[in-house]
Amino acid sequence: MQWFFWTLAVLNIGYWASLSLKGRWSQAEGARELDRAETANLSPAVGDVVGRLEIPRLSLSTVVFEGADPDVLERGAGHLPGSALPGDRGNTVVAAHRDTFFRSLRGIRVGDVVRIHRRHKDIAYVVQSARVVEPDEVDVMQPTPGPALTLITCYPFRYIGPAPERFVVRAVLTP
Repeated sequence: MQWFFWTLAVLNIGYWASLSLKGRWSQAEGARELDRAETANLSPAVGDVVGRLEIPRLSLSTVVFEGADPDVLERGAGHLPGSALPGDRGNTVVAAHRDTFFRSLRGIRVGDVVRIHRRHKDIAYVVQSARVVEPDEVDVMQPTPGPALTLITCYPFRYIGPAPERFVVRAVLTP
């Protein structure tokens, strides 16, 4: 029986290490792509770099890729296809895992600044609210009349396994 637990432990550590390496490699590659890009990609394809999201007070910095499928969310934060691009009119929706790229989001406060660096364009938002919702409360992803940013991750942050709720942060474009 002891060998079973040792095997399970080694497999879990290996799985965690592979996810961690994939995330780090993807973040570095995405940052290089963002730095060397000449023109803005107006309609990114799944997997393309959308920008870099930063929340200075939380020391949160992650590359945002287009898409919200499991592969994209293992690499970084994901921009929900069909939602507004950062800085555009409408609701920009970005999701990431609570135990990797959005781990520090648990410390977010109203008034915090969220920056998104895009190719040749920097956008700043200010946090207006943070709340917990049920997974079926998808109205938080609906278009908005003005530029807004919605960050979504699973909740509670320290939950083991698939979390039962979602943590949603809403920010608006700074004037």
